[in-house]
Amino acid sequence: MDTKALGTATVLDAAGEQVRLADQWSEHPAVIVWLRHFGCVFCREQVAEIRASRGDIEARGAGIAFIGNGTARSAAWFQKRFAPDSTVLTDPDLVSYRAIGARSGLASTLGPAAWGAGIRAFRSGARQTMTKGHAYQQGGLVVVAPGNKVLYRHISRAAGDHAPVPDVLAALEAATAIPVGA
Repeated sequence: MDTKALGTATVLDAAGEQVRLADQWSEHPAVIVWLRHFGCVFCREQVAEIRASRGDIEARGAGIAFIGNGTARSAAWFQKRFAPDSTVLTDPDLVSYRAIGARSGLASTLGPAAWGAGIRAFRSGARQTMTKGHAYQQGGLVVVAPGNKVLYRHISRAAGDHAPVPDVLAALEAATAIPVGA
């Protein structure tokens, strides 16, 4: 993972304004979730999982941001519909995706691993809509602390491969733990 490139990456907010990605973790840890694209059934499922744990994440002193790769208009649509109380950004040039080492390709999008995840997502109530970004892009999740310190990293091997939320919480807990006797 290229933490230097990640720390200098510029993305867009839902209004189309440029944002330095590292501002998300400059003062406190942040859980940054890279979505496949804004119409993705798996991404909606993952956003719901992360938002359900928002209280636990924030209790550990961290913020949350979701990054897609469509237009700023698509980011605004996604934010309004699926993450109204969250930061939603977009990286249409995929700079931050490359920095985290995210995968892309037909096999990781439509292969056997994606079918099982698709059934799981459908059962959870998530539905696919029109592709709003790069169709074959995979996502990931990185927990980053001030100073570009990576606390946890999960790069999706296939569509629907999400970071386990307990692992994310454990990484935040380990980073914020106060030593015994302190």
